[in-house]
Amino acid sequence: MILLKTTYPYLLVLFLISHAIYAQLDSIPINNDEAFLLDSKALNEPRSIWVHLPSDYASTNKSYPVIYLLDGEGHFNYVSNLIDYLSGYDRNRIPEMIVVAIPNVNRGRDLIPTSLFEGNTDNSKKTNIDDGGYDFLQFIKNELLPFIDSSYRTAPYRILAGHSLAGLFGLYTKVTDPDLFQSTILISPAIDIEGGNMKILDDFKSFLISHENRSDKFFISIGDENTQAVDTLAEQITMFASERIDWDFQKYEDENHFSVTYKSMFDALKFIYKDWFIDNYASTNMTYDEIRLHFEKLSNAFGYTMIPGEEFMNNFGYKQLRSNNTDEAIEIFKQNVKNYPDSWNAYDSLGEVYALKGKTSMAIENYEKSISLNPNNEIGKDILKKLKSK
Repeated sequence: MILLKTTYPYLLVLFLISHAIYAQLDSIPINNDEAFLLDSKALNEPRSIWVHLPSDYASTNKSYPVIYLLDGEGHFNYVSNLIDYLSGYDRNRIPEMIVVAIPNVNRGRDLIPTSLFEGNTDNSKKTNIDDGGYDFLQFIKNELLPFIDSSYRTAPYRILAGHSLAGLFGLYTKVTDPDLFQSTILISPAIDIEGGNMKILDDFKSFLISHENRSDKFFISIGDENTQAVDTLAEQITMFASERIDWDFQKYEDENHFSVTYKSMFDALKFIYKDWFIDNYASTNMTYDEIRLHFEKLSNAFGYTMIPGEEFMNNFGYKQLRSNNTDEAIEIFKQNVKNYPDSWNAYDSLGEVYALKGKTSMAIENYEKSISLNPNNEIGKDILKKLKSK
């Protein structure tokens, strides 16, 4: 016992020294965030814009849908992380997206259009020389959106998200310029009698009645607060909206006006992309035709061509391979190469399945392409050497 007591501290010190020598500090993941100033003529001031890009943005040629966040400083971090989480391979609930946040300068000026108040009858025109809400919308429409579309690889699908006063502005945006955003997230929108802006409900009703063939998506939520205005909003959609308008309304009784945002954003994103999900870990195999039909359906619903992710296709190709469906695996891997011609891994997988099929020349061709894209593909080099020696 005495021996153990005297040697234990010594052994502990050796362990700690050894651990210190070989342990390495893991790096914090890069956030892929950018910031810039946009000199606005509409607002007569420079505006900060924050952008969060998908993790694979620099390594692919894909285009991405964009979500625009009003009150950007309050929502940028958690929404960016939330989108990365939900679009990750393990969850696969939504596509990867670009996040664009607009931090506030003067919230009351920018988010409260005077045309919403009683006495202003023409909502389509600037009705007051001091209508900052109108100016802010012109900034978004004519300056911010064109800049983002020209500077980044954006898909033709935009989501606008606003909370409280920004939710009011989001509704005003849809009524005033319906085609700017295809989906709108309204979190506890500040519509109330005391605020004097109940006119927006009449404007929204008129919008619904006059746009019978629109296929917008709306997600509306509210916390434990006065629900009268949003109840009316939901009733109007129920009564007057086209069947092509897809919408959801959630009440979070365990959240207040300020804490309701996170749950709302989580549910809103899943709602907008409710038909996106395929379980990457399900035992069921999918053929290429089944995958193609799934993404054709999504493309038709969202109005632009969507393609499956590289890792997604690779996974289902290997599922077919493990089930001895070599020809089906080849078809999936061939399509993956077609979709991602700069991916060394896509060519590596196609080379592997051709080798198993006994098509040596085609296997060699794909391994050579993989190695040309990634000279560090040592395993591929070894396989290529063996294939050429046959």
